[in-house]
Amino acid sequence: MSRNRKTYRFGIRRQMVLIFLAVFLAGGFILSGSIHARLQQNLEEQITRELQGREENTLIYIRQLLMLQNANNDEEGYRQIAENIVQELKRLGGSSFSVLDTGGNYLSGNSQVPGEGSGEDLALALKGDAAFTMTYPEGDAMVVYFSMPVVIENRTLGIIRYRTDTSAQYAQVKQSERLVYQTTAFVYALTFFMLAFFINRLLVPVWKLTEISRQVVQDLSRNEVDMQMLAQLADSGRRDEVGELSRNFSVMLEMIDSQFKNMQEDKERIISLLGSRQEFYNNMTHELKTPLTTIRGYAQLMEADKGQDTALTNKGLEQILAESTRMHQMVLQLLEMSDKSIYMEKKQVDLVGISRSVAQALEIKAERYNMKIQTDFREALPVWGVEDRLRQVLINLVDNAIKYGEANSAIHMDGIRKRGFVWLAVRNRGKGLSPREQKKIFEPFYRVDKNYSREQGSSGLGLSICRKIMEEHQGTIGVKSRPGAWTIFYIRMQAAPGADVEPVSGGKPVPKPSGGRNADRRDSL
Repeated sequence: MSRNRKTYRFGIRRQMVLIFLAVFLAGGFILSGSIHARLQQNLEEQITRELQGREENTLIYIRQLLMLQNANNDEEGYRQIAENIVQELKRLGGSSFSVLDTGGNYLSGNSQVPGEGSGEDLALALKGDAAFTMTYPEGDAMVVYFSMPVVIENRTLGIIRYRTDTSAQYAQVKQSERLVYQTTAFVYALTFFMLAFFINRLLVPVWKLTEISRQVVQDLSRNEVDMQMLAQLADSGRRDEVGELSRNFSVMLEMIDSQFKNMQEDKERIISLLGSRQEFYNNMTHELKTPLTTIRGYAQLMEADKGQDTALTNKGLEQILAESTRMHQMVLQLLEMSDKSIYMEKKQVDLVGISRSVAQALEIKAERYNMKIQTDFREALPVWGVEDRLRQVLINLVDNAIKYGEANSAIHMDGIRKRGFVWLAVRNRGKGLSPREQKKIFEPFYRVDKNYSREQGSSGLGLSICRKIMEEHQGTIGVKSRPGAWTIFYIRMQAAPGADVEPVSGGKPVPKPSGGRNADRRDSL
C-alpha cells in the first residue's frame, strides 16, 4: 500500500504542544509574579516590624533624656539635647542616623542621612507620619531609610532619620526566590515533557488512521478501494476507543466498496431526471406567466372601460387572442417535448421587430406605474435563433425593468451591430445593483430584494432561464449598474451571416443624449 505522507502545519500534536506550552508559560509568569510579590511583601513586613520596635525604643529614650536633662518638652528642649540623643542612640546600635528639627534641618548625627535616598520617607515624616523607603544602590544591595517624627505629649519636637543596610536580608530573599524559580522550572519542564510523551503515544494511532483515510479518498477518486489497506486498518492491535474506531471504519469502507458500483450506475440517471424536472418546471412557469400577464392587463382595462372605447376593445381582444393562442401553443409544446431546445428550428430573426413587439405587449403594464417603454434602433439586428425563445428573454428583461424601475421614468431599449456581433440593451432608472448583486443576479432562485419589487410571487428563476436561452444561442447576457442610479441588462449574439444592414423604418427613435443621467446608455454597449 502506497502512502503519501503529509505534515500538517497545525496538526493536533503541534496544537496541543502549543496549548500546553502557552498554559505553562502563562502559569510560570503568574507563579513567578506571585512568588516575587509574596517574598517582597514578607521582607517589607519584617522590616516594618523591626522599624516599629526601633521607633518605640527611640521615643522612650528621648523622653528619658528630656527628663534627665530637665529640658522642656518642646522644640527648644529637643534642640538642647540633640547631642545627647546622638550619644545615647549610638550605644543602642551602629546604624547611621541623623537628628533633624521639624523643618527637616540637620541638627546632629553620625552621618549626613538627609542628603541620601529618595527623600520620600522624610517628606512623609515632615507631615507627621513615620515612613521608610527601600532603595537598591547596586546588585543585591539594599538600603532602607526610615524617618520618624518625635511626638511627645501630642507635640512634634523633631525628626529622627535612620539609614539601615538590609543587604543581607535582601540577598537571602533573592536566594530563596531563585531556588523557588529553579524548582518550579524543573517541575514544569518535567511535567511538560511527560505530557508531550504521552500525547505523542496517544496520537500515533490517529496519525496512522489519518494516512489510511487519505489513501481511501485517493482510491475512491479512482473508483476503487484497496482491500489490503482495509485489512491493515482492521488489524490495528488496539483495544480501546481508537481501535474500535478503526474497526468500524473498516466495516464502513467494505460497505462502500460493495455499493459503490451501484451508486455510479445510478448517478447519471438521477442527475438526468433532476435536470429534466427542473427545466420543465422553469420553462413552464415562466413561459406561461408573460401571456397571462398581458391577457390580464387588457382584460382589466376592458372591464374598467366597459366597452366605451371601441379602439381599446378591439386592440385588447386582438392582444388577448394572440397571447392566448401563443400560450396554447406553448402548452402543447410542453406536453409533446421533453427538451424543446433540441427540436426548435433556428432561423434568421430581427431583434428589432421582437423588441418592438415586446414593448407594445408590455406597454399597458408600464403605464400602470406611469412608465414608458422607448425603443431606439438605428439599424436592423438580424440574428440566428428561435424567435419565441429570444422573445422570452426580452419580455423577462423588460418586465423586470418595470417591476424594479423608478416610477415616472422611461425604459429604454436600443441596440447596435459591432464587429460581427449584435448588442441589445434594456435600461431603466431605479435602485440599482451592488457589485456583489451583479455577480449573483443570474443564479437560480436569487432575488435582490423581493420587498422592493412592485409585484410579489417571483421565484427568482427568470434571469437564470434567460442565461440558459442565451447559451442555447451561443450568446451571452450581462448586467451593468450604478447603485441608486441606473441598471442595464444587455445581450450579445453573433450577427446572422450574410444579412443586409438596413436602417430601421418606423417608430420614433430616441436621440443619443449629450449629457445627464442617460448620457452613457449607448456607450455601455
